[in-house]
Amino acid sequence: MTGRVLVTGGTGSLGSALARRLLDDGADVTVLVEQGTGLGGLNERRGAFRVVQGDLRDAASLARAVHGIDEVYHVAGEPTLLNRLHRRMWALNARGAEAMAHAAAEAGVRRFVHTSSVSAIGYPPNGEIADETFDIARTATRNAYLVTKRAGEDAVLAVGRTTGLPVVVVNPAGVIAPYSDRKFGWAALVDSARRGRLLGWFPGGAAVCTADDLVAGQLGAMRHGRPGERYILSTANLGYRELFSLVCDTIGARRPRVAVPGAMLRAAARVGGLYGGLVRDPFCSPLLVPENAALAVRRIYYDPAKARRELALPTGDLVTSIRAVADWLDKEDHDVMAAR
Repeated sequence: MTGRVLVTGGTGSLGSALARRLLDDGADVTVLVEQGTGLGGLNERRGAFRVVQGDLRDAASLARAVHGIDEVYHVAGEPTLLNRLHRRMWALNARGAEAMAHAAAEAGVRRFVHTSSVSAIGYPPNGEIADETFDIARTATRNAYLVTKRAGEDAVLAVGRTTGLPVVVVNPAGVIAPYSDRKFGWAALVDSARRGRLLGWFPGGAAVCTADDLVAGQLGAMRHGRPGERYILSTANLGYRELFSLVCDTIGARRPRVAVPGAMLRAAARVGGLYGGLVRDPFCSPLLVPENAALAVRRIYYDPAKARRELALPTGDLVTSIRAVADWLDKEDHDVMAAR
C-alpha cells in the first residue's frame, strides 16, 4: 500500500476498525471528522494519524480533506434506523456520499471504496437469500435507511461512470464491533445480555458481520474490487434465537427463554413509535419502533459468495467480535465509575 489514505467517519465504530488496521499496516492515514467530534475508536491512537475537520454537507471542506490523497474509504453516514431522521439521512447518506465522490474525482484520487449497507441491496422475503443482483423493487419492507443508502450508492457509482473515478461498493451486514451506539447499534444487544435483560428472542433473523470481515472486505475492495461493482460482506445468517444464544454463551449470561410473538413485537413497536413521535430529539426515541419491528419479524439473509471469490473475504469468528464488544462495554462502564 502506498500513498496517503483518507477514511471518512474514521472515529466511528466501522471507520475506526478500518483505520486501526490501516495504521497497523503502516499506512499514512488521514481521518475526516466533524467539528466537535471526539476521536472515539481512535482515541488510543492519538498522534498516529492526521485529523481533518469537515462535513459531508460542506463541499469546500471535502475538497480540503482529499487534497493530496491517493485512496479514499468513505464510511461516514447516518446509521440509525429511524424514519424520523430521513432528512438527515438524505443529507449524509445520499447527497453527502455523492459530494464526497465528486471531491475525490476532482482531486485525482486513484481509488474510492464506498461503504454502503446490505439494506441498500433490499430486504429479501423470508426463505430467500439475496445477492448483489436482488431486485430492490421486491424488498419485503422499506425504510428511510434503505432509501437513502441506496440513493447514495447509486449516486457514487454514477460519479464513477461519468468522471472515471474507480469506485467499488461494499455492502456490509450488521457489524458486531466495539464503539457502536449503545442504544441503536449492535452493542445494545451485547449490553442487554450483560445486564440480564435479554429474556426473549425475536421470530426473525439477520445477516451479521465481524469487524475483521468488514475490514478485510474494505481492503480487498480497494486492492482487488472491480470498479462499478458491489460486494456483500457478511459472516453468517442467523435466526435471532441462535444469535441471542451465541451472545449469551460468549459472555456467560443466561440464554433467553421465550419466543416473542410477532404480533406482540409489532404492538410494542407501535407504542414505541407513538412515544418517539412525542419527543423532540429523535435520538431519545425508543429502540423498538415500527421500522425496527418490520425487520425483527423477518429472516433477512444475504449471500457473500461474490466477495469471497473476488475479494478473498474470510469467514471470521463471531465469538471474538462479541467478546470484543463486551470487553469495550466493560471498559466504558469502568471509566464512567472511575470518573465519578
